[in-house]
Formats: sequence, structure tokens, C-alpha cells
Amino acid sequence: MPAVGHIENLVGHVKKSDRSSFMSPVWTTPIQGQQRLWIAEEMAAESVYHVPTGLRILGDLDEQAMLKAIRGIISRHESLRCSLRLDDDGQLACAIQELDSFSVERVDLTGIDTAEAQLAEFSVEFSRRRFDLAGEVVRIALVRMTEADHVLLVVGHHVVFDDWSVAQFFRELEIGYLAACHGSDPDRLLPPLEYGYAELAAAEQSFIDSGHMEKQTAYWSDRLAGALPCELPLDRPRPAVPTGSGAPLFFSVPAPLGARLMEVGRTHGASGFMTVVAVFHALLRRRTGRDDITVGTPVSGRTSAERERLIVNLVNLLAIRSRLPGKPRFVDLLGDVRTAVLGAFANQEATLSDALGRLRAESPGERPADIGILFELQNTNSHMGAFLGVTDDDMPAFAGLRTSAYLIPDMTVRFDLEMKIAVTGPGKLDGVLVYSPEVFEEGTMRALIEEFQAIIREVVRDPFIVLDAAQLPSGDD
Repeated sequence: MPAVGHIENLVGHVKKSDRSSFMSPVWTTPIQGQQRLWIAEEMAAESVYHVPTGLRILGDLDEQAMLKAIRGIISRHESLRCSLRLDDDGQLACAIQELDSFSVERVDLTGIDTAEAQLAEFSVEFSRRRFDLAGEVVRIALVRMTEADHVLLVVGHHVVFDDWSVAQFFRELEIGYLAACHGSDPDRLLPPLEYGYAELAAAEQSFIDSGHMEKQTAYWSDRLAGALPCELPLDRPRPAVPTGSGAPLFFSVPAPLGARLMEVGRTHGASGFMTVVAVFHALLRRRTGRDDITVGTPVSGRTSAERERLIVNLVNLLAIRSRLPGKPRFVDLLGDVRTAVLGAFANQEATLSDALGRLRAESPGERPADIGILFELQNTNSHMGAFLGVTDDDMPAFAGLRTSAYLIPDMTVRFDLEMKIAVTGPGKLDGVLVYSPEVFEEGTMRALIEEFQAIIREVVRDPFIVLDAAQLPSGDD
């Protein structure tokens, strides 16, 4: 561990050890997604529900202005000050802490020969340090490497952080830092938040009371009935207690090829997302030998302008299931995936866990399709592609400073594998495949990426190709 400097309270004098002592907290009801994650965190042997990001900042950083900007965000978003705990009736409740309960951890590594190694060690420990959700849901550290080199580490628990929240946090940090450097109040430059926990909980309850949640849950129960887990052949036995460790492999699809793939989709009435998901389904059909494929994909849950401004986890997991027997052409698979995507997004408020629970209750002897493989296409200005190391573009920008992603040398994975692709230019796709090295060899995953790229080339050449048994040429052919 590096020598950790003094812990600086951001706005008050409450020590980290005093975080459980609140002054007149405001109590509210956590939304259902937070309740499920709280239960999952309590049951997990190792926490895989952390969302860590690292930002390297080169130049003459005004540390006090940065701390003031962070303070503004923590003050502005009550979700970042929430404490999840059981009340006297045994119900999960959320207490909004006083701002004084938050502090930024300061680490000074200037003049240390092994600074980079100590930064790596500290960042792993910091990102893996388990949250006590009764006391904190987000932690931030500012590491000084030299006078002109800093690393900002932001780790949020999934109860409040999703990809959209991370992007919103850094968008507000850009504005807040600029304001603080000029002696202004960061919050004055941002529109007021008039929509928070109370409004979210009320909207959620209204949706349930209206019967729409029941209808959507029934849709998913019907959609997933009879589906089996989509599992690739494993290279080694699955451990009894997974650690959640993940390993990344980066890849790209050149702009000309990606643009032609998008054109194939448009010609057949499909969006870019639908088209790339269909390619992924084609890959899994070939790898599993099955014609019934279910893949998970996250949806942001930002269904209104008010929700877009919130830093809170609203993401929901949808299931994209394709079922085409025989040896279909790619265009046929694309049509089936298109229908599945439209149905999934029309029923995006219901949770798969409720639907799967219903299926298990109705058919105790069957094993519904728990999601084991994730696919995500990011085509919005979210910063997450950059933070994942997928692209150098779209990093947070601060006046007079240069920024780049600091990739924490430790990655977690909640699924066997996750393919994440960012649209980084017209037709250009940059991706990362995050997999569990506990069950897959690196060589197997590299071959999977090469086959994915080969399928794209063949689909562009002939959208009517039957891919299940096709011999795919290598990228050099």
C-alpha cells in the first residue's frame, strides 16, 4: 500500500469513522432496483457491484477548485449521500446524509520512485474495497503523482452508479471545475434538480398500481418460457465461488466495414444496434450449436429529460432472444432479432428477475434462462468508451489540462463474458470483450473476436449468407 496522506474533509469535520452518525437525516424510500442490489450485495461473497473509473489529469490542476466541484456534485445529488439500512420495521429505507459526512481521500506519491506501482496497488485496493451501504455509496480519491500529474479515482456502488451516471458526474465536474476556478458557485451553472428519490418512487409506484408493470412482467414470462441459459463451452470448470475477476481484450471494426454493415441493417429495416446484435447472435449460434439464443443488454432507464439529469442507477437488463430453427440466412436472423429488440424496449420497465422468479414458481423442475452473456452498444456521448480504454476520444475536458483514462489494473465481470462496443465515428466501432479468466482461456476469447469480425465481413459481402455452417475466411484472406 502507498503512504496515504491526510484524509481531507470536503466541507466539514466529520471523520470517515463517523460516517454512520447522521444529523437529522431525511428518510425516503429506495427504488426497487436499489432494493434488489442491496440484497445482492448482502448475499455476495465478493462484491462485483462496484463501478470504478480513473482519470489522469496532466497540467497545473487547481486541487481546491477540483474539490469544490466535487463538493457541488455531492451536495446537488442526494443519491450520492444516501445510506441504505433496515428501519425499525425491518424494511429497507434510505437516509439522506448531511454533506459533512463525505470526504475525499488524498494520496501524495510525489518523489517516490515506485509511484506508478504504488498507484496501481492503491487503485486496485480502492476500487475493490467493499462498501458498507449503511455509510457510503460512493468514494473518491485524488492522487498526486507530481505537481503536474494527478489521478482522480471515482468508485460508486451500482445502487447509485450506472454508465449514464458516470457520464453525468463527469459532465457536471467539467462545469463545476470551470466555475470554481473563476470563484463561482458550480451549482449556479446547472439547471436545478426538481426530480429526485421521492418523484422516482412515486412514479414507480404509479406504474405498478396502473397494472402496466404486471403486463410487462407477463410479457417477459411468456418471452422467456422454455429458454435455456446461453452458455459457451468452458475451457476450465466453473469455480464454486467465483471471484468476479475479469480480463479485457480490445478490438475494432474499421469505419468502411462498419458503415457498410450499418447500411445492410438500414436496407432491411433494422437499426445499427439491431444489426450488431444479430451478428453477435450469429456468432453464438455457431459457437454453441444452438438455434435458441438469449443475450442480455442494458437499457439506461432515462425515459425523460428529468431522469437524464439524475445520478442514480436506473439501468435495467433486457433479454434479446432469437429462435430460428434450421439454417437461416442472416437477413432472417436480423428480422427475428429486430422483432425481439422492439418487444424488449416496449417492455423495458419490468425486471427480468421478477419474470424469471415467476417461471421458476410455475415450473420448479425447469431452469429458466439466467443471463450469462451481455452485449452493449454505446452510441451516445457517455465517456464510458474512453474510460474503458476503447477509445481516446470523448474524455472529460478541463481548461488548461490534458486528460486520459487511467485504467485500473483490475476488472470485474458479472457475466461469463461482456461485449461492449462504442460507436466512435461514422461507421467506426471500437470494442472490448471482458471475460472471466476463471472459465475461459485468452486464446479462446481472441478467436471469438476474430470470428465476430469475420462474420461482419461476410454479412457485408452477402447479407443472405447462411452463417451457421459457413467456412469463414480469416482477416488476411
